[in-house]
Amino acid sequence: MLTCREAEKMVMPYIDEELGEDELDEFLEHIWSCDSCKEELEIYYTVSVGLRQLESGTGVYDITGALEESMELAWLKVRAGRLRRVICYAVETLCATGVLMVLILQLRMWHQAGILG
Repeated sequence: MLTCREAEKMVMPYIDEELGEDELDEFLEHIWSCDSCKEELEIYYTVSVGLRQLESGTGVYDITGALEESMELAWLKVRAGRLRRVICYAVETLCATGVLMVLILQLRMWHQAGILG
């Protein structure tokens, strides 16, 4: 679990979408459980997004809603990463099992043919 100080250092990388999946997961967990850090994220997000909108000439007036949407998309990214890891583990396990079964069957065939003695 992150400390508040560690989470505060991750606010701008979060806003700039520079966090990896594991960092993002830890950051979001902390933000959901710490009102102080969530408030700080809201302040930085409001300022950062507001400045970007002023520079580009476009604007969303519901910046808080945009933050909530950003956090929901981040959660989806984290969940997709977890699912991808589970699927990769399952596929790797099935492949290893398949290779092992082929090896066992090949050894059995060699044994029956008298090659292994």
